[in-house]
Amino acid sequence: MAHPDPMPPPPVEAFRRWTRPAGGRSARLDISGIAVEIEGLPDPLADRMADAYSPYLGALTGAGRPLQVRVWQAPVEYFVPPGFAPGWEVYRMHTAHEDDVFRTVSYRLASWIDVTARQGAIGLASGNLDPAPRAMENFLRSSVAWLAIDAGGFFLHGASIVRGGRCHLFYGPSGAGKSTLSAMNTEGEVISDDLTLVLQRPEGLVAAGGPFRGTYTRGTPVVGTFPVAGFYRLRKDARTFIALDDGGCFADFLGNLPFVVDQLPAQPHLFERLRSRVEGARFRYLHFRKDENFWPAVDADMSQGR
Repeated sequence: MAHPDPMPPPPVEAFRRWTRPAGGRSARLDISGIAVEIEGLPDPLADRMADAYSPYLGALTGAGRPLQVRVWQAPVEYFVPPGFAPGWEVYRMHTAHEDDVFRTVSYRLASWIDVTARQGAIGLASGNLDPAPRAMENFLRSSVAWLAIDAGGFFLHGASIVRGGRCHLFYGPSGAGKSTLSAMNTEGEVISDDLTLVLQRPEGLVAAGGPFRGTYTRGTPVVGTFPVAGFYRLRKDARTFIALDDGGCFADFLGNLPFVVDQLPAQPHLFERLRSRVEGARFRYLHFRKDENFWPAVDADMSQGR
C-alpha cells in the first residue's frame, strides 16, 4: 500500500539511463487474461517466481494484450532508505498516476507502466534488506490493479471463497477479519484472504483465482473464474448476521481498491466508472463472531432474494 510520506517515483526519463539488464531470464504471468511478460530477471528472482506463481505462468489465455516489462539493474543500493533495520516500519511504496502511466518506488524497486501502450520498465536496486521477490510481488500487484481497471474490472482488498461454483467476496480494511474469516471457513475453496481480481465478463462479474493469497496457505492455489455471488463488508461482532446495505458499502468498497484508491481524488471520473461496474451487485454487511459458522446467515439472506 502507498505510504503518506511524499516521495515521488522516478520519472520515466530516469529509466533510460539504465542499460544493463538485471539478468537473462523471463517470465509470463497470466491471471485469467490479465497478463504481464517480464524480461531481464536475475536467476534467483526468476526461480522464486517460478515456485510462487507456477499455476499462473506460461501461455497466454488470449483475453487481452500482455503488459511487457524489462528489468534493469539500477546503480543504487536503495531507492527509498530502509528504516526497518534494526527498527520496524510500515512498508513504504510511493505511487503516481498521470496520462495512463503509473509509477512506483519502494526500497528495492522503481517502476513505470503505460497501461494503454502495455509497456513498462523496472529498476532493481542491489540492497538486500528488501527481498527482491517481495519487491517484485508488490510491483505485480500494483500492475494487476491498473490492468484490471483498464479491462473493466478491479482488484479488491478482500478475501474470496468459492462455494457452490460461485464466489463470495469479503472486504474491509486491515483488521476487519478477512484472514480470520478465511481461516475459520470449512466450506468451498479460498482464493485469497487478502487480494482478489474481479473481472467483467459478458455473463457479469467474475472473481479470478490468482497467486496473491495473503497469509492463507491451505490447499492448492485456485485457477479459473467464478461468478460473483455477493460483496460483504465485514464487521466483527458478538453474533453472526447479515445487514442490508445502508449506502456505506460502496464507499468502503472504494476504500479497498489498493493502488487505485490513492489516485481517486485526482481522477474523479473513476468513481462513476467503478460504480457502474458493480451496479446491481449484492452488497451486504456481514457481522460475524469468529467461533460461529457464517454460511447459514449468508444462505438465509441469499434465499430471500433481496
